[in-house]
Parts: sequence; C-alpha cells; structure tokens
Amino acid sequence: MAHILIAGLGDLGRPLAVEWRDAGQRVSAIRRGNEAPEGIDLYSCDLNDGAVLLPPDRVDLVYIILTPGERSEQGYSRAFLGAPQRLLDQLARQQPLPPVIFVSSTAVYGDDEAQVDEDTPPSPPRYNGRILLAAEEEISIRSLATVVRFSGIYGPDSQRLVRQAEAIHEGEEPPTLRWSNRIHRTDCVRLLRWLGEHWLAGEMQPSLVVGTDRHPVLNYEVLNWLGEQLGRPLDLPLEGSPAGKRVRSRYIEESDFELRYPDYRTGYEEVLRTSRKMKDER
Repeated sequence: MAHILIAGLGDLGRPLAVEWRDAGQRVSAIRRGNEAPEGIDLYSCDLNDGAVLLPPDRVDLVYIILTPGERSEQGYSRAFLGAPQRLLDQLARQQPLPPVIFVSSTAVYGDDEAQVDEDTPPSPPRYNGRILLAAEEEISIRSLATVVRFSGIYGPDSQRLVRQAEAIHEGEEPPTLRWSNRIHRTDCVRLLRWLGEHWLAGEMQPSLVVGTDRHPVLNYEVLNWLGEQLGRPLDLPLEGSPAGKRVRSRYIEESDFELRYPDYRTGYEEVLRTSRKMKDER
C-alpha cells in the first residue's frame, strides 16, 4: 500500500483522493477546511500561516493542487510559491522528498498566436503565468517532479459557454474570434492518477506534461455547435485571423493514456444535459 499526500482538496484534489482511496491506497490530504471524503486522513492547516501539519509516517508521492485565495499577484505568490515551499520544507525534515506532481497551467505560455507544446519555451506576460513558472522551477529543483500544465478545465457544471450562446442568440455581441483549448475535469484527474501510478511503480516520468484534449478549436465553432444543440442557431463566421494559441500535448499523443473526452463535443453533451436538468428543476 502506497501512502499518497494531496495538498488541496478542490475540484481536482477531492476526486483524485477518492480514486486513490478506492484503489486501496492510503491517502492523506492537506486543506484549510475541516471536511474531507470518508477514509481520507485530513491534516487541516493553512500552508501559508501557522504550523504545517503532516502525517508522521513516510509519504511515497505528493500532489500539489492549490488554488489562490484571491486573484491577485499576492494571492498567487502565497498559493504557488509560499505554500509549496513551506510544505516541502517541513516534509524534507521528516524524510527524503518523494516524487512530486505539481498542477500548473498553460498560462505560462502567454497569448502568443502559435501552437505550443511541451517543447515550447514559456513566455508569460502576466503575473499569474510568471508566478506559476517560478513555482514549477522551484519544485523541480527540490525533488523529482512532474509539472502538469492544464489548459482550460471544464466539467458538467461549466455553463458559461451555454449562457454565452443563449445571450448571443438574443442579440448580445459575440466575443473576439480566438482559439480555445480545454480538458475535461475527469480527464485531469485520470491523467494525474496515471502519472502517479507510474511514479509509484518506480518509472521515471517526464518533468513536464501538457494536459489538454486533442482538438484545439475556434470558440465560434463551439458556440455555433451549442446554438444548434439548443435550437438557437448562431451562424458565427469562422473566417478571419483568430487570436490566441493552440495547445498540443505531445505526451498524450505519444503515450498510452487515453482521453475519455477527446474533443469539445463529447464533453459539452454532458454540459448540455446538466443545463437541461437545471432548467427542469427551476
């Protein structure tokens, strides 16, 4: 039985903890709150303030899946620079650091109008990308690590584009034509577990993995498809020079990992079912 420590029990950390627990592994977790799934050993503390609480016995794998308390430069610094370093400092006092899987973002690539993948040098123009890149580098220096840069994460409760399609049909101005990149939350959790399984098996994993589905797509194409499914056609034009970048995962393309939601249609069919259910319950 491996002992897995997960820092952060949010939208990714919580289902990941449950999957590892159901697979028969021991799971400990750190979060500021006092609630955790049954069977998870919770160490409730703030990694930025006060004592860092950790399990007293050896940890075999660490996930760092943190979110900032506020969307500001200070909030990002505390979440991605301060908190991980305090966690690793304390753990290093107890044992040699195990492999670490750190959740980052494709924000480190900036908004260059190009295709980016694991081989693309990052060039973040804004504080969020710069801080995430600094955190990646700090963690990778300290321990064996895999950084996972996820593109736009969505799930069945992601209703923003559905509402946007409805608003455009009612006359609202459409957004700028741009490339969009996404990965379903379920596939995020599955990829994190996949990488962890290989680390626990003693197999060296890449230092960097991009997490995105196989089909970067124009936002107008997604909105047009949603409009058709809603019975509210939009007919947004697909011509022109789209802004933004197209994100590609060489790791997913070349490994045996299979996406459950390989493109936006497979994922947004689920989103639409959730949308219809919500409307029926009103």
